[in-house]
Amino acid sequence: MDTIKRSQIEEGDVCFLLDISYYGAIYRFSTVPIDISDLSENTVIPYRGALSDPPVNLQSDLLGVDLEANTISMELIFESVDWVSEFLKGRTLNDALCDLSMVIIKEGKTSFTQQDKIGIFKGRVLDAIFGDPSSPKGTVSFTIENSVNIRVVKLLGEQHVIIEDNYSIGIITQSKGKVVPFVFGTLGISPREEAGSISFDTDLHVAPAYQAGGTPTLLTQYFQVAYHEVERPISGSNIQIFDGKGGSFTNPVEIAVDSKGFVHSYVPFYLTGVGSPEGTNLQFDNFQVSSPELSFSYYASWGESAGGISSIDGTGPIEGAVDLSLYVLDRSELFFDFSSWKGLSPILNRYKFGGYVNDIEVNALEWIQSNIWSLLPIMVVNGGKGIQAALNLYTYSQEIIPSHHLIESGELEIISPLTPLEGEIINKITIRFSYAGQSDAYRSKVVIDPLLKEDEPLKYRDPLAYISYTRYGLREKVIEAPFLYDLQTAIRIARDKIRAHALGNYAIEISAAPKYGYLDLGDIVSISSDKVGFSNHKCQIVAKSWSDNRWRYVLHIEDNPLVTIRD
Repeated sequence: MDTIKRSQIEEGDVCFLLDISYYGAIYRFSTVPIDISDLSENTVIPYRGALSDPPVNLQSDLLGVDLEANTISMELIFESVDWVSEFLKGRTLNDALCDLSMVIIKEGKTSFTQQDKIGIFKGRVLDAIFGDPSSPKGTVSFTIENSVNIRVVKLLGEQHVIIEDNYSIGIITQSKGKVVPFVFGTLGISPREEAGSISFDTDLHVAPAYQAGGTPTLLTQYFQVAYHEVERPISGSNIQIFDGKGGSFTNPVEIAVDSKGFVHSYVPFYLTGVGSPEGTNLQFDNFQVSSPELSFSYYASWGESAGGISSIDGTGPIEGAVDLSLYVLDRSELFFDFSSWKGLSPILNRYKFGGYVNDIEVNALEWIQSNIWSLLPIMVVNGGKGIQAALNLYTYSQEIIPSHHLIESGELEIISPLTPLEGEIINKITIRFSYAGQSDAYRSKVVIDPLLKEDEPLKYRDPLAYISYTRYGLREKVIEAPFLYDLQTAIRIARDKIRAHALGNYAIEISAAPKYGYLDLGDIVSISSDKVGFSNHKCQIVAKSWSDNRWRYVLHIEDNPLVTIRD
């Protein structure tokens, strides 16, 4: 809302706008017929009306609502479309792009333009229903969604599966049909306590590797470690391959292109010891290759490598939380707000992840929701530009400044008492990480314990945890993080979880005039109320709805005696 002047929202009513793109045409509806200027085209765009107040009811995951639950239901009449006739031609409204927004109007006019409309929701049509004989032919009802109900995209492609067609030579029976992993981040490092300090192991048998491909003479065997390009600095990136029987070797990772044009990364093993840069295999230790008579299960250690799949800008592997999120969102084929994610890079890219996936059925969006976003101090919601992110009110490593200041008045009223939100109390937390695939076990853990007298290696005190313990007794939780190897990230996640759950969560509900529609899910605001006793008290919007010409917001109230700033 950077282009909106305060004078534009001082008074007036809400006019909702809905743009629907259907087979090259844009149909425009509004709650009041209105013309809106388009500055980029230097034109005026008419909205014809015919839109009832939409049932806006958006909630965040803090209230137990996920992306799939946030939808907008519609019933419209398209004056120029016969939907049964369209159906008989093989077309329906399903999958049409919908953009719901709002402007403030005064006396039937608005100073808003197409460029500064306030976005409410963006998605596609799902489950269009039409052909009711008692309704006009253009009548259709549907929901607008932006989730896996609309697009189901896998994280891995079929090229990850080893088939003979992909290689000119060297496919052994044992490798056929295996899934070469998607590998990302810096992985294979395990911090552990040793003699009162922290040391780091780099030889975890982390991810599977498969013997597939080689030279025409078969004097070199390829061990596939990723079906994409990985980080390979000029100095090289070494990966150690284990045969599961005590043997291993180390060589730099190499890149090749298969017969279908897909890039894959492999570690070569020179059967005669000839061909590696030093003339022999590095760190060779009784390593054995598979044959028709013998079969080995190979695992790769990435602890001394430069990392997995390369970032677009070439600055290293994809490992920061924002970079990884944008990679997956770009694959998801859903709408997402690039700027909301990119703007959080300085903070969230300090959370570093790594690991591998070798299941071609894994849904890209569901994977990142459950394995990455659930560990971050963020709220992920659907908004006016699609899936967007906002820092959580309780972010351990960042003090968040409110973007708006709300003062209770006739236009904005607190309409509920402080009410506890459902959620678990946590004051002792264990983060298990550094997953080793071969042993199916976690090799490291970080603990925050309210009963510690002083910090120990990988075990830490926290003042909020102690306050919580004195109020509620010991409340423990263990979180397993299979895509986490970075110690500092593990510590941040543990402290974030304590800060978010140590003292429970409270909320209030406010009713606001139409002009407050610019407030969005995830916004950090402050609120003052002489009646309730708030003075610039920080809170976060976790729900937004529209009814009876008023906005209703649920505000998560910060309740942290160590950090809450009060005037």
